[in-house]
Amino acid sequence: MFKNKILSVVKRALRQFRDRGQSRFENGRLYLPRVYVKQLGTTHRVILRVIQESPKYLFELEQIEPSPFQIDQHDQRVSFDCNICGSMNTDVSMDIVSNREAASCRACHSSLRMRSVINALSVELFGESVPLPSFPVSKNIRGMGLSDWEGYAKRLKNKLSYINTFYHQEPRLDIANIPDDEIGKYDFVISSDVMEHVPYKYLGKAFTNMARLLKSGGFLLLTVPYKPDGDTDEYYPDLHDFKFITTKEKMFLYNRTVDGVEQIFDNLVFHGGGGVTLEMRMFSESGLLKVLADNGFAGGARIYRDNDEKYGIAWPISWAVPIVAWKA
Repeated sequence: MFKNKILSVVKRALRQFRDRGQSRFENGRLYLPRVYVKQLGTTHRVILRVIQESPKYLFELEQIEPSPFQIDQHDQRVSFDCNICGSMNTDVSMDIVSNREAASCRACHSSLRMRSVINALSVELFGESVPLPSFPVSKNIRGMGLSDWEGYAKRLKNKLSYINTFYHQEPRLDIANIPDDEIGKYDFVISSDVMEHVPYKYLGKAFTNMARLLKSGGFLLLTVPYKPDGDTDEYYPDLHDFKFITTKEKMFLYNRTVDGVEQIFDNLVFHGGGGVTLEMRMFSESGLLKVLADNGFAGGARIYRDNDEKYGIAWPISWAVPIVAWKA
């Protein structure tokens, strides 16, 4: 019974990135050095073993042991200045601040991922981390977003020559089929949690076209969920002529491959809705760097692993963080 309770706690910790030390993934095991167990009021080292990799990762508890330290029974509280809206946030749960997707700024509702995007953009453009409200007005810098979060998109538009584009609404852009008059116009492109939704047959073209949008020496600021080791897992590599089928209880993906083979998939994972937000893959770090290098980004890449807690950038893990890749 106790082990089941601990496993439940660990599963929540994994989802919310609750570890406070340096997590690592190796040899099919996820090592979480600091997981707070509320029932005990103590912190433990935890080792989870992979029991399934596809269509999504499943873990089981392999080992739990006391860490050499105790922490206060109450959640750690922190203060930070949001680098997107400039608001001061005080007494915020570190669990929320360090959650990749949680809205942790009380004013603009930015998340760790959004603040990390602006941090990386600032460093690349200005050589240092500058809050977005303090960006100099630089209309000579041209940028494009692919379905960017409006919380920073509208502010970027006031500072730079920036346009936010969408697949499903105006201003439209299909990254797999870009117009010729957009080629070579931009200093940067932001793609935040988009590429995991692109069908496999268009994936290489999507990366190539992001490079084609850029001027020579321009950069892509990319985020996707990715794992630290192994190969990229493609969930639907044969996707060709597909549609979603909804029943009373469930949604299915129906696909007819290019060879006419019919496939039906269930247990679909969507990010923020249905349709084009279907999770189609789990990138690996090495797989992601390879697809960048192979599709127009031969100028190298930088992985933004460092924290800047004064701006609410507190990554508890070293993967699934922003990557900047340069066009040669």
